[in-house]
Amino acid sequence: MRLILPTFAKLNLTLRVVNKRPDGYHNLVSTFKKIASGDVLYISDSTAGIDIVNANIPLKGENIVTKALRIAREEGFKIPPLNVKIHKSIPPGSGLGAGSGNAAAVLKLFGAERVAAKVGADVPFLCSGLDMAMVSGIGDHIERVKQHDIHGVIAIPNWETNTKTAYEELDSLGYEVDIMLARTESRDIYHANAGKRVGLLPNDFLKILMKSHPKYNELFRMFDRAGADCWGVTGSGSSAFCVLKESVKFDWPDYVKHVLYF
Repeated sequence: MRLILPTFAKLNLTLRVVNKRPDGYHNLVSTFKKIASGDVLYISDSTAGIDIVNANIPLKGENIVTKALRIAREEGFKIPPLNVKIHKSIPPGSGLGAGSGNAAAVLKLFGAERVAAKVGADVPFLCSGLDMAMVSGIGDHIERVKQHDIHGVIAIPNWETNTKTAYEELDSLGYEVDIMLARTESRDIYHANAGKRVGLLPNDFLKILMKSHPKYNELFRMFDRAGADCWGVTGSGSSAFCVLKESVKFDWPDYVKHVLYF
């Protein structure tokens, strides 16, 4: 068996962390947009008889593809030992869930989508056939929404964020978000498509990110001057994005190391 699998990532157009659960996970409400990641998996049978997973960008800890394979087998799926080479286009710590997209591609290959929630919060959506959705709970509640033809640009800076650390910092601040308000905010993205400029979209990690990296203000001003309908950060960072009605050429500052159009 030799396969080449393209994979997807996600954009959090909005993100509210509602509360911390007794099990240590967090309930959230977010509008997810599926985007092409540029990541590619090269999969073949492993002649070594064990899983071999590597990438052109060094992997830290248990790679999420290895985790997905382990959990799928524990749940009874018959998956042979694999050799998986991952060509990464999106760096880790960008808030785009590209690693989750890698895991989702493997689960879908073996029909193991039902274990997605056990692998990671972004994986169920990336296993779904939806382009946009309102995602809540720990990422396991996915609601189909009216899909809009949204286009824009994502700026990936030369810093990265650690999701676990970001949640710990957010917990230390204390918060309580009304879930109905979060759902209403999640739907505000659609107003941009009706000709209304929404501006900065809500993301509860933004206060933490702005404290460490005030350069986000410069990016947001660029998006505003370009006439973007809305803008913000995705996930727990680090990427910033904007939604545009038409293509715009930006003069990016030197700390933006990758640019991705969607």
